[in-house]
Amino acid sequence: MSADAALGRHAARHGLELPRLEAALEWQVTLWSGEMDDAGHRDWAAWLAAHPGNQRAWAEVERLAGRLGELPSDVARHTLKRPRRFSRRQALSLFGLAGAGALVARGGWVERAVADCRSGPGEQRDLTLPDGSSLKLNTASAVNLAFDGERRLRVLPGSEIALDSRGAGGAPLRVEMAEMRLDASDSHVVLRDHGERLAVSVLAGRVEVLSGPGGIASQAATLLGGEAAWLSAGGVRRVPLDRAAALDWTRGVMRADRLPLNAFLAELGRYRHGLLYCDDDVAGLVVSGAFPVRDTDYALQSLAQALPVAVHYRTPWLVRVSAV
Repeated sequence: MSADAALGRHAARHGLELPRLEAALEWQVTLWSGEMDDAGHRDWAAWLAAHPGNQRAWAEVERLAGRLGELPSDVARHTLKRPRRFSRRQALSLFGLAGAGALVARGGWVERAVADCRSGPGEQRDLTLPDGSSLKLNTASAVNLAFDGERRLRVLPGSEIALDSRGAGGAPLRVEMAEMRLDASDSHVVLRDHGERLAVSVLAGRVEVLSGPGGIASQAATLLGGEAAWLSAGGVRRVPLDRAAALDWTRGVMRADRLPLNAFLAELGRYRHGLLYCDDDVAGLVVSGAFPVRDTDYALQSLAQALPVAVHYRTPWLVRVSAV
């Protein structure tokens, strides 16, 4: 099926007008190109406000695009910073509308969309698994379950979870994440996929690292309650456990300890839709403090009070932080 035919089917399936969805896609491509000036942003805002159908179409494109961190790294680096050729066809491939193979290669939107347990940007979910274990999903996370004669979780890329399996009996509880395979039976653990490495914080019990990328048995290790580690293709690197930091997000808090502004915005951006970025001349400003992840606009207001920066809302989906 051609990309255009796939886009037409997608529009019909979601009750959208194809011309408006095509226009929304063109706006997204222009944004990614880095060539949109202030006048272009005003035109975009006017287009959004002109018709509810435009807003629905844009919401669907924005949903497919997800947060900036889910885009290919080369696009993320150059978005809104320097011109770059980026075609409508490439955008269709990124959105999975030009074939499932391209979709999986670019980040697995389909797999996330049909996952057994999932949360959207800014959403957190508390779940009880079939064996009685407690599972909490942080923002934009997804997990597939297999509890038919076994106990297995497949945590999808970019996800963060807190899993408490203490008191749940049965077969060993296997967690597959970032090409790692763990045994998290009878434990309380926080896991986050950072892309090339996996953060593991064991709050109680023990976690067995069974294998690494490609099932490499040499990655095997045991982490006990009160221990933490980074897992990667290079091995297991143990680090001190910061229990409060590991659990901050479960309490709706994002804590920064002398974090560069650009890194802070990347982290805060996980909890909201659209693009959140800063100019290069303020990227190195240092941020410290505790910020609410359930109200990122308030967090941005607090940031502007603490640092010599201004927050510009071009639309609810596009926020830029600059020098005052």
